[in-house]
Amino acid sequence: MRIRTRLLLLLIATAALPTGAVGLLTYRGAEAALSAAVSGQHQRTARAEAEHASAYIMTLATELDGALLHQDPATLGPAGTQEFLTRVFLRRDRLSLVGLFDARGRMTASVFVDDPKAFARQEPQFRRHDTVSAVEVEDFRRRAVELLAHAPPGQAHAISEPYLTAVRGRPAVVVAARSPEAPGGGLATELGLEELSARLASRGEGHERTFLLDARGRLLLDGDAAHERGQEDFSTRLPQTRGARVPGLGDYEVAGQTWLAAYSPVPELGWVAVVARPREEALAPLRALARGSFGVLELALLGVLLLAPLLARALARPIARLADGARELARGHLAHRLPPERSDELGDLARAFNDMGQALEKAHRELLGFNGQLQAQVEERTRELREAQAQLSRSQRLAAMGDLAAGLAHEMNNPLAAILGNVQLVLMDLPPEDGPHRMLSAVHQQAQRIAAIVRELQLLSERQQRGRHALDLHRVLRQALETRGAELTQGGVQVDCHFHPGEARVLGDTQALGDVFARLLCNALNALKDRPERTLTLATRVVDAQLVRVELRDTGRGIPREHLERIFNPFFTTKQEWTGKGLSLAVCHRVVEDHGGTLTLRSDEGVGTTVTLVLPAAPAARHLS
Repeated sequence: MRIRTRLLLLLIATAALPTGAVGLLTYRGAEAALSAAVSGQHQRTARAEAEHASAYIMTLATELDGALLHQDPATLGPAGTQEFLTRVFLRRDRLSLVGLFDARGRMTASVFVDDPKAFARQEPQFRRHDTVSAVEVEDFRRRAVELLAHAPPGQAHAISEPYLTAVRGRPAVVVAARSPEAPGGGLATELGLEELSARLASRGEGHERTFLLDARGRLLLDGDAAHERGQEDFSTRLPQTRGARVPGLGDYEVAGQTWLAAYSPVPELGWVAVVARPREEALAPLRALARGSFGVLELALLGVLLLAPLLARALARPIARLADGARELARGHLAHRLPPERSDELGDLARAFNDMGQALEKAHRELLGFNGQLQAQVEERTRELREAQAQLSRSQRLAAMGDLAAGLAHEMNNPLAAILGNVQLVLMDLPPEDGPHRMLSAVHQQAQRIAAIVRELQLLSERQQRGRHALDLHRVLRQALETRGAELTQGGVQVDCHFHPGEARVLGDTQALGDVFARLLCNALNALKDRPERTLTLATRVVDAQLVRVELRDTGRGIPREHLERIFNPFFTTKQEWTGKGLSLAVCHRVVEDHGGTLTLRSDEGVGTTVTLVLPAAPAARHLS
């Protein structure tokens, strides 16, 4: 063998073999990094789908719980019950049935669409709901009764497993809220899962699958129409998904093909969301890159006699950088990029690697943004719902008390006037030093006190709609301060006023609003008694020319937290000495509500109390009057 040939073989052995070894090691590292990145992306997708499925169903369950808490259908007549069910039915387009069940499991009332044209003439919104047959209604009734009967004790709502409707074969689930007044009864709905199934079908690319399993590993819902519920059992393929409580990874084989899978439990439903993709498809980009690297190696073998050392170094450096980049991605540094220094195949490999990193980083940001936005929306909607429920409950209590007060005042006025008149006549005939005169004087004083309470009850029951005109709220506040000025000065109270520049005009009754501020000042004065620091701050602000906001802050005793919920209730007082009638704040709340405004109170015990009054600003056209 010639020396030249030996040298060529030696060069091949010293140049080509190390290059091939480096390429193989780099490929293994990139394969592991890509597998980890794909698994991580699948896990994020599974978590997002689990949260979406939970929100899709649990939002309806929460709405049903709130509907039963807000209104007991047992107190409504047939027409009221039907109207109540119709409102629930029209909240979701995917609701096909709504039924009300008593404690014996009988469906006492229901709403569904059996004739779209007839319903559309009454309510156009019914067009968005699917038509159901009598067979499907009976199937729904049977499932709802079984669900309500076997729901765990103490659980407010219950959710069935997904099923296919009896006639049309639509995926659906029964969501029921248990009645607190009738065990075994409640409010049940049939929620269509087409939207959820379509979302599962739209996720991923290629042969990627996204599906839902039950707690035993059975297929519940799949976006791929080729896989029907119940045909696949993953209890042995992915045993770790059975009863899973935390997200995880796994793989399984189907027809000799390995699938990479990631799963995440669905909160509150006991289901598991799974995202799976064939391993070969997931690693296809890396296989393509590997083929390109082998092509470069073949070119290197052709020029090995002259360029073997240079080519070895030229190949080793970018491949090493690619391996480093793959390891950076595996560590979670998704912002890592390779410098695009070359214009050959290795440069294409680096750019493809950068594109992959950019895509992973973008998907990561989108998932984080979606989770944060969803959390913020859920918290905001929950807060608004709680505030609306509290305001509605308070208004209903005050309205009921107002009706009761009107009846009491009407029934008490005439006999009370007779008592006062007769007592006064008798007192005129008795000498002041006489014992009966003193006893009747005490009776007269207590009767006058009852008359004052009756007048307060009349104020609580009346709806003040007379004498509304555009007025400057600053003037009303100053008049109230002048009225209570002597008491404030005598009590050693320092008053600080921070009024909005200019006027704060509202549409209202000067006398009624002045009485509100006088009552609030009186309450603040009582709270400041025996306090080391006695400061009362009044502040006004006009918000976007739409609202006028008034705040009264004192440094008084404050109100215990357990009393805040009842502070606007009639006859409730926090005064240490019960000298009043306990109606002041209730009357203020009624007057402000009649003016289209709100009255709220915040208090810290031992620090002070802030009363906030918000009224609609007077329209600009009314300012000329």
